[in-house]
Amino acid sequence: MDAVDELVTYAQPNGLNRTISRVHRFHKANPQVLDFLIQELRDVRASGWTRASLGSLWHHARWVLTQKYCLPGESFAMSNNLFPHYGRIIVILFPEFNGFYKMVMCQADKDFSTALESEVEPGRVRRLLWADGREIGRGWRPSKPHEPKPVSRRAPVRRVQPESVGADAATVRVKQ
Repeated sequence: MDAVDELVTYAQPNGLNRTISRVHRFHKANPQVLDFLIQELRDVRASGWTRASLGSLWHHARWVLTQKYCLPGESFAMSNNLFPHYGRIIVILFPEFNGFYKMVMCQADKDFSTALESEVEPGRVRRLLWADGREIGRGWRPSKPHEPKPVSRRAPVRRVQPESVGADAATVRVKQ
């Protein structure tokens, strides 16, 4: 049983509702999605950013993973309806990301028994709490932490620096 299995069991002790069941099935079929998101969040933070957009990373993951893990003719669907749940899963399993990206109240909070801070100072992102008001890092913890596996990526797209041509700086040619 991995950390996500434990979290789902903890969050839904009386049996899974439809949404959590869907999230859990998707994770079991595509564990690379969670690992990719965590890898990207760590890279963003290591680059010096103080905030990230999980929505943007979700779309980026859809693009990269579709290109990397699908054969021609196969489809890889990452529904936008799943990413709020993934946002909570990431923060619950990796509390260091709490407050690193914006979340809004949604069904995922009911599904995981979480809540968002009610008030924050301007310019700060609301942090995720357990529904009883405890800090995420001080509540439930998996018996074995989730250890993301490396997710291979395709080669990044490189932008070629423009080169000025002649005396007219407005005329630009791209190196081939």
